[in-house]
Amino acid sequence: MHPINPGSDMISVIIITRNRVAYLKECVDSILMQDHPDFEILIGDNGSTDGTIEYLQELSRNEPQVSATFNAENLGSCLGRNLLLQQAKGELWFIIDDDATLQFKDDLRKAALEFDKHPKAGAIGFTVVNANDPKTLNLWMYQAKPELARNKEFRSAQFASCAVCFRREAMQDAKFATGEYFVNSFFYSWDEFPIAWRLLETGWECWYSPSIAVRHYGSATIDTPTAHRVNLDAKSVGQFAGLILPFPYGWWKYVIHLSLWMLKRAWRTNTISACLSGFLQGVPAFFSERRKHIKVRPTTVKAFIALVEAERSVKS
Repeated sequence: MHPINPGSDMISVIIITRNRVAYLKECVDSILMQDHPDFEILIGDNGSTDGTIEYLQELSRNEPQVSATFNAENLGSCLGRNLLLQQAKGELWFIIDDDATLQFKDDLRKAALEFDKHPKAGAIGFTVVNANDPKTLNLWMYQAKPELARNKEFRSAQFASCAVCFRREAMQDAKFATGEYFVNSFFYSWDEFPIAWRLLETGWECWYSPSIAVRHYGSATIDTPTAHRVNLDAKSVGQFAGLILPFPYGWWKYVIHLSLWMLKRAWRTNTISACLSGFLQGVPAFFSERRKHIKVRPTTVKAFIALVEAERSVKS
């Protein structure tokens, strides 16, 4: 296990963007102000047409820490991130959404210190707040109650990928294929879920830390179930089952129960066609992902469920 030196190890900051140049500028500015001694910013553009490309071209010319990759089409956040991570030089990989910002100049340094505190941490997720209302906490990927757990550090089952830092060594252990750290076929929906399971399977931990709070504009709309989002969510059930779950372990909770919840949400939001279409698309995706032969052990399923249950009892 490679120890992290919080004061000197490079951090690679990874950003995927598409047609959100105003948000992106705010995000990048918040990173460039960081006082960590060694970091790089890798930005992947997914076919923007709003001036993002011109901004990134000028930015990469003027800022030696910034490197931009231009994709001809929208590859989604998962494949887009993987292409950047294959270039990353840092021992830590900080993933941040293009509509999120750091708040203080020592935030990256604080993130690195958390890995020194938790030598088995493969991923550490941080506090996410609504950018327009920082008092509003968003812990949508955790089972802990936000009003009780905001300032409490705890071992978590998973994390929110809009503000998470990974240990390179852990992600190399947990990868799904060569250069595939996020599952390419997930596009962007539920992309955190399989990574958390693979980290647990390979002996690493996930943690939640309140040491930094990331402002996220998307937190105001994250629960808005557009037809596109509903479709991707439904497809992800089949993908996840084929990739991760050893039948029948975890199938009631993460296939049947989750599918029923998605159907209820789709009925309530008039997106039932998108949901059913996603379930159908998930069938061939199930068999495609199963060919990777990296399902977790039954003991890992039980350990993950135990972590989820433990989060429910977290209090400040």
